[in-house]
Formats: sequence, structure tokens, C-alpha cells
Amino acid sequence: MPGNRDLMRAHALVALTGCLLLLFSACTPQDVPPPETATELSAAVLRSATYTSLYVEEGEVLLDGGVFEDTARRVAVYFIPEYAVGDLDQDGVPDAAVVLATNTGGSGTFHDLAVVLNRDGRPENVATAFLGDRVPVERIRIVDGEVQLDLTIHSPADPMCCPSLEVTRKLRLVGGELEEIDPPAGTPE
Repeated sequence: MPGNRDLMRAHALVALTGCLLLLFSACTPQDVPPPETATELSAAVLRSATYTSLYVEEGEVLLDGGVFEDTARRVAVYFIPEYAVGDLDQDGVPDAAVVLATNTGGSGTFHDLAVVLNRDGRPENVATAFLGDRVPVERIRIVDGEVQLDLTIHSPADPMCCPSLEVTRKLRLVGGELEEIDPPAGTPE
């Protein structure tokens, strides 16, 4: 009996439609959470961001998977895996502080601190500070709006290959610039 089968399908479709209408009518706009205003600056986002660079004519580099390479000019910029997340501009949204290492074809590896503000989930490198040549960064963190770095710098007697002076540098974003707070003796300007 094809007629009964079609009638049963129609009843099932009406019942299903009624259940869906009942389910959707129970959801009011207040039940739907608001969209997040800004997403976290993840490692993947930071490893694909644009950064200020003194080592290229254009003044900035776009990382691809944490690397920028220009073999013709012998410039390579690398994202150091450890980075810090915290609010740097007092807007209640987590920003980031990253360290970039640049090699320009010689024996030096120049380390820079890049402060990245969270602009609705998009990274914006607003300030960069030179940390030194071949200065290992042991730890980076954001505490009360300031970037704190534990690193090893060169003492006056150290050869360039082998820094030995362990210091903590503290920097704060002020008016779009990074200002050092109580710089340890021997840190670069």
C-alpha cells in the first residue's frame, strides 16, 4: 500500500518539524554566548606575523612558519619558540612578547624582543628592542604589564662566542616604545 507508506512519512516529517520548531523556539538570543572580542595570540599566529626588522631595507619581515629567509641578501630571521602572553597595554586582552633571532650571513646572531599587541585576534608588532648579539634567552614572561627576560649577556671580558653574565631585563611599553626598567650594568642601549 503505497498510500499508507507516504502518509506515514508525511506524519513523521510533520512530527520532526514540530520537534525542531519547539527546540529552536526554546533558544532565545540571551542563550547564545556573545562572540569573543579577541582570540589569543597563539604560537601559530605569532609564527606567521609581520615584525619590525632593522636588518632589511623594507623595515619589516613576514614570518612563514616562524622563519623569514632572503638568500639573496643573506638575511634569516627566526622565531624563538619560547614566548610570553599577558596584557601589555592595560586593555584587558592578552598580548605577546616574542624573541626573534636574526643572522645576516656572518658569525653574529642578533636577538630582538618584539612586543605584539592583540588587535581583535590579529598580531601587531608595535615595538622592538635589541637584546644583543649571541645572547641566549633562558626565560621570558609578562608580569604586571612588563616583559621580564632572563638572559646571558657578555661581560667586558667575554669573547663574542661565550657570554657569561646572567641578568634579568625588565621592559615596559610606554607610548609605543619599550623602556627598560632598572637596566643591569652592561646591557645594550
